[in-house]
Amino acid sequence: MEALIIAAGFGSRLRDISESKPLTPIAGVPGLLASPFNCIYSAAKLKENPRYPETEIMGSGPFRFVEHVKGSTWTGKRFDGYFRAGLPYLDGYKTYFVKSNGVVPGILGGQFDAEFRGRNPSETKQLLDKMKGDLSVQESAWTTNLLIVFNTQRKPFDDLKVRQALSMAINRWGGSEALSKISILKFVGGVMRPGYSMALPEEDLVKIPGFSKDIAKSREDAKKILEEAGLKDLKFKLLNRNVAEPYTPGAVFAIDQWRRIGVTVEHEQLETKLYQDRVAAGDFDVAIEFQADFMDDPTAQFSKFLTKKSSPSGYSGHTDTKIDEMYEKQRRAIDVAERTKIVREMDTYALMQAYTVPLLWWQRIVVNHKKIKNWYITPSHYLWQDLATVWLDQ
Repeated sequence: MEALIIAAGFGSRLRDISESKPLTPIAGVPGLLASPFNCIYSAAKLKENPRYPETEIMGSGPFRFVEHVKGSTWTGKRFDGYFRAGLPYLDGYKTYFVKSNGVVPGILGGQFDAEFRGRNPSETKQLLDKMKGDLSVQESAWTTNLLIVFNTQRKPFDDLKVRQALSMAINRWGGSEALSKISILKFVGGVMRPGYSMALPEEDLVKIPGFSKDIAKSREDAKKILEEAGLKDLKFKLLNRNVAEPYTPGAVFAIDQWRRIGVTVEHEQLETKLYQDRVAAGDFDVAIEFQADFMDDPTAQFSKFLTKKSSPSGYSGHTDTKIDEMYEKQRRAIDVAERTKIVREMDTYALMQAYTVPLLWWQRIVVNHKKIKNWYITPSHYLWQDLATVWLDQ
């Protein structure tokens, strides 16, 4: 019997979906139909019990549900009636729900064969130092980044120049090199994932305040801006989640960067629910936020850069409807070249206004037992998890 043992390192995923009027056409429909978060439910069952999906399993996937032990495990077995003939190859799987820091000991101890989310460089080294001959490593850019959100409803963050100055103080290019060795933070980019076809080319990105490679000049300019605004000794609080990777190193890095232009920042880390409530209520000066989705679609990636009127997750509280208008325009653009042009213009505008700015994009490093075959990494940890074609060489 071949069964796969999986560790599911978990964290809270904050996701808001804004209501909008129907648009025709909508470029992102194919992606939405393919989303792993969209399901087809039984109308009859919903009529009987609108909350039945909370306790009953329905689907057409490669495995049948066997058992769920709350907070502990989830077990599935092969579905012999799967619509793809001959699949799945595995007889079943068992997933363990563990805190992120429990994944590496579990792999080293032989409790888990795989963990498909991702590990940081130090964890990867720890695994390879002890099990190099037994492991495989796959790496990719990640459709996830850390964001810095300025609360534009509070002074001085309602001032464009101040927001730009705080972004200009951050040496993203140097930080990328240093942080990528100790955390999952790595890639410098705008709103769209670096390397994606619609992303801003580097030659355009470096012209935007906060993304120049001449950090010495950027910091001098930032100091002058703050002095002229009467904010030479600016102090504020940075709100953050109490999640070690990568929220803590990202915030510590940003605070150190701001210190170099004379800005003093207090780091406030809260449990995720308390943090989420504060951000949603606009109860913060500046916040570390994140963007994560299952695919490189601008309709999803720009949701946290919009006004609150267009998106509940427009946490900066700005009222700039120009970006909302550009957002709606790209949604209607079916031609890829036309849409790419609009998206890059929107990306540039959003970064220039600096209501919310990307800090760094994440790197995804997946370390699994080498006996796992026919699994490949994608830029999203939400995809390629059905295990239909995975098999074990043992």
